This record gives sequence, structure tokens and C-alpha cells, in this order.
Amino acid sequence: MSCLTEEESASSTAEMRPLDLPEGVPPLQSLYMYIAGSCNLACRHCWVEPDFSPDRSKGKFLKVEWAKKAVVEAKPLGLQSVKLTGGEPLFHPQFREIVSAIAQEGIEIIIETNGTLVDSGTARFLKDAGRVCFISVSVDGARTETHESLRVVPGSFEKAIEGIRALVEAGFKPQIICTLHRGNVGEIEEVIALAERLSCGSVKFNHVQQMGRGSRMHEEKQGLSVEEIIRIYQRLESEFVPRSRVKVFFDIPIAFYPIRKIINGNPGRCNVLSLLGVLSGGELSLCGVGVLVPELVYGHLSSDNLKQVWKEAPGLKELRRLIPAELEGICGQCLFRCVCLGQCVANNYLAIKMLNFPYFFCRLAAEKGLFPTSRRK
Repeated sequence: MSCLTEEESASSTAEMRPLDLPEGVPPLQSLYMYIAGSCNLACRHCWVEPDFSPDRSKGKFLKVEWAKKAVVEAKPLGLQSVKLTGGEPLFHPQFREIVSAIAQEGIEIIIETNGTLVDSGTARFLKDAGRVCFISVSVDGARTETHESLRVVPGSFEKAIEGIRALVEAGFKPQIICTLHRGNVGEIEEVIALAERLSCGSVKFNHVQQMGRGSRMHEEKQGLSVEEIIRIYQRLESEFVPRSRVKVFFDIPIAFYPIRKIINGNPGRCNVLSLLGVLSGGELSLCGVGVLVPELVYGHLSSDNLKQVWKEAPGLKELRRLIPAELEGICGQCLFRCVCLGQCVANNYLAIKMLNFPYFFCRLAAEKGLFPTSRRK
């Protein structure tokens, strides 16, 4: 089996248009399944704000039959991969059943986890399932206190490290995802070194988004400014990437990439025109943002056929009309708008209730004279 990384999966395109899709309706390549509306951690930056519920019996979870229905109905539309996320996907009491059902349909599986519930038995199960091709584990610092200041729950750092070790022992090369803020930005080099010691495949650095709980972190001045993020990225590319033994990714729009990376790299981005979110309550949404914005929910698995939603939902038709052709502001002027697609439509919509509103990072960079002039029309 040829497995794709999340970055490759997100930017791949179906080779053939499924026969039952009309002109103007793209293939549905990915389902983002937020199978757990609850989590065993209470992370301060989480943008989908799941319920903190250490007790599984009190959690909110996607029904297994709805997960199966979504995959079966999406396959004829061009489905290639399913991302299992949450909340914490492994918190779902029937997590293994969902994985097995997706694998039996021959669909690749991507998993985003906090790692605390991964043991050797779980890691071996995921390997034996045969279709799990990419796993990311959140580690928000190289030290216990740094990680747990963001994740809140004591013991979560060591459990995450143990989870990574179990995955590596089972034959995976997991990615560490580290969300940067003022409290951990000084540990970037140490996080990369930690990933190397654990035999991970890559590290990805995100930054706290002004969404959900992350908005409060920015209000508390714990988020990073545009200027800081650009400086960090430039230092990462010049100092750390050349000598790192693992691949290093950074959450920044492609317009800020160096020419070398644009030519040789495969830019990871959210292919919003080819994905659909499945929320823990069975809602079909733009992505996880449907938890926060009801108007970006397009249907429900209990009553709607996913194919009809994908083809006919007014919200999706409007998305396809606006992105990327009608992107506004700096995003509309950017030479990479057809690749970037506005970077994060969910974030853009939250800002001002417009799907084609310019991405906050690029908008602020342009206002401060930091947007690369060579990347504008």
C-alpha cells in the first residue's frame, strides 16, 4: 500500500472524476471525522472546545453506524482518506470498530491524537489494520511542565511520550505536532531533538489560532504576533531545518515560503474544496468549525444522504463559487491563491462571517508591510 502523509493527502487530486458528480462539483477526497466531542485533556488552545470528560461513559461520540454510513456514501464521490480526530479520537469507546470499518472499505486513515491513550496493544492494532498511514501526536514542549501548562492534565506529557514509543515500536514514524505560544517558543530546537531521539518521522509547528479557547490565550497575550511567527519561521528554515534529521513543517501560508521550498516542496494546505467534516453528533459540516458556527453545517447523517449534501448543499455551492475566484483583499491579490485557497476558510469565516475574507495572518502581514511583494499580483 502506498501511504500518503497528511500534507500529501491534503494536496493530492483524484486522477479521474467519479461518474456520478456533475460539472462544477469536485471529488470528495477526504472526510474529517471528529468522532469524539469529548476529550481526556482540557487543552487551553483547542479551537473546537470539546467537553473535558475523563469518564468515557459521560462523553459525546459519533455513532458507529453513522461513521460507516459516511464512508460508504462518500466512496463513490472519490473518497481517498479519512482523518480521525476529536476531541481525542482514541477516547471513543468503539474506536477500534470505526478503524476496522474504514480499513475494510480500503480507505486510508489519518489519526490526530494526544497520545495519552496509545499503548503497545493499540499501536499494534493500528498497524495490523493495514490502512493507517499517518499518525500525529501532540507534544507542546520538550519538558513536562511546558507541555502540561497547555494540556492542563498532570501526567499527560509522559503518557504522550510513551504513546509515541509504542507507535514507533509498532512500525510507525509518527509526527510530533507542537503548538507554539509564548510559554514554549524557546524550546523549538529541543522539540526537534526530542523527535529525533524518539525516531519520529517529522515535526510540525503550529501557532495558537484565534479560534475557540485559543482566542482567550490571545486575549491573555500568550499568542504570537505575525512579526514573531515570520521571524521564527525564517530562523527555523535557516538554522534548524538544514541540520535536522527529521522533516520539519511550519504552519505559515505558502506566500512566505522561500523559493527553494516552493520549487522542491509539496506545500501542505487545507484542500477545503475536497473535504467534508463529520461532527460527533452526526452533522455534516465545512470542517470542525461547525461546532462553533451552526450555519456551516450542511446536513445530518441521521436524515440526509451524504452524496446529495455534497452535490446540492447551498453552503457548499457558495463555497465553490467564492474559493478561490472571489477571495478578497490580500488573498485575492496573492499569486498562490489557487494553491493556498485562503489558507483556512473556517478561520476567515469566524472573523467576519465571510467565506472569502482574507486570512488573518496575511491580512495583518500586508497591513504591516510584511507580505512579500514578489508574491502579489
